[in-house]
Amino acid sequence: MRGVRIIASLALFSCVVAPRLAAQAPSVDPCSLLTVAEVNAVVGMKSLPGRPYLGSKIICLFSPDTSAFSDQPVVNLMVQQVYMFQGQKNMGPHPVSGLGDEAYWTGGDNYAKLEVRKGNRAFSVTVTAVNTAKTAQQLEQMEEALAKKVLARF
Repeated sequence: MRGVRIIASLALFSCVVAPRLAAQAPSVDPCSLLTVAEVNAVVGMKSLPGRPYLGSKIICLFSPDTSAFSDQPVVNLMVQQVYMFQGQKNMGPHPVSGLGDEAYWTGGDNYAKLEVRKGNRAFSVTVTAVNTAKTAQQLEQMEEALAKKVLARF
């Protein structure tokens, strides 16, 4: 149940913040930063092609069906401004080395979000797996693998 609340909170946050940031968003299409084959290989699912979440220009969603609240794993890739990256550092992150110029994880239980900054651009990768037996550590490993693929194109 906690995972559902976290996903719902992320969705609400995305709906409120994404439209205001769209005009300021970096000119990178988040759906061009990962392929469905890469997501499937890393997460172990059969996703539909990445698609803008609720028409957003900064959020790309990979999931096995058209729902953002699937009982299967879901990958959310958000391209963001550096100030968003910096602002979320106040939420008690866990630093990560070897990704971009700076990176950290936030979350816990069966939820983890990886934030990465490279130069004056940033992105986040979130793998949610509410109804699966994935641990936070497994989710973090998937997010790190996906982030390395994003960094190659970022």
